[in-house]
Amino acid sequence: MRKGFFLLLILLFPSIIYLLFSLGKHHVEKIRSFGSYTVNQEGDTTYAPVPDLIFMDHSGSVVHLDDLRGKPIVLDLFPFPCDDPCRKKGVTLVNYLNELPEREKWIVLSLSMKTEVDPADLHELQQAHLPEMTNWYFAAAEDEEELSRFLDYVFVETGRIGKVDDLPGKDFALIDQQGVIRAYFDSRIHKENRKLEDAVKLLLQEPFLTWREKDKK
Repeated sequence: MRKGFFLLLILLFPSIIYLLFSLGKHHVEKIRSFGSYTVNQEGDTTYAPVPDLIFMDHSGSVVHLDDLRGKPIVLDLFPFPCDDPCRKKGVTLVNYLNELPEREKWIVLSLSMKTEVDPADLHELQQAHLPEMTNWYFAAAEDEEELSRFLDYVFVETGRIGKVDDLPGKDFALIDQQGVIRAYFDSRIHKENRKLEDAVKLLLQEPFLTWREKDKK
């Protein structure tokens, strides 16, 4: 009888851990946010989402970035045409994100630094990377000034670079379900890319988590 009980407990252990995690019983350290913000009278900080951006994806569809709210977005910038560093960044994304589960719940957006790229060229890039990752979009903005404002907010105002002309750069940016910038990851560093994978998983679980305060020094 006791052996049966312990066997049942062992079999149920993964489910118990998952249940505790999904119910917010784990207190983990929250990923910080970036961008402009406001603080209310209670001291709560609200970060502004990234500006909306209209772009055409590799299928020829016109998309508003705001329409993608509700899903974490891994933002990757690339020069057009896609050069050798661009291809290496693409390989990095393939290596570290292709095995992440629940692809329908998160997005990879590879955004061209050049506007109005032919969708056929974007589709060729998409096919050259990992076509089975149907949540990976190759896209180009419709308007150059709008693209510049978007990039200025995401990378310049947050202090990642000095000016938009320094892009595409080395970083991936992670944007959460509300459109708020949550993290940057250096595409050249192995440990950083592992952190990117973990951060996407954490954002998917974030609605169910409670947070612990950082240790005060």
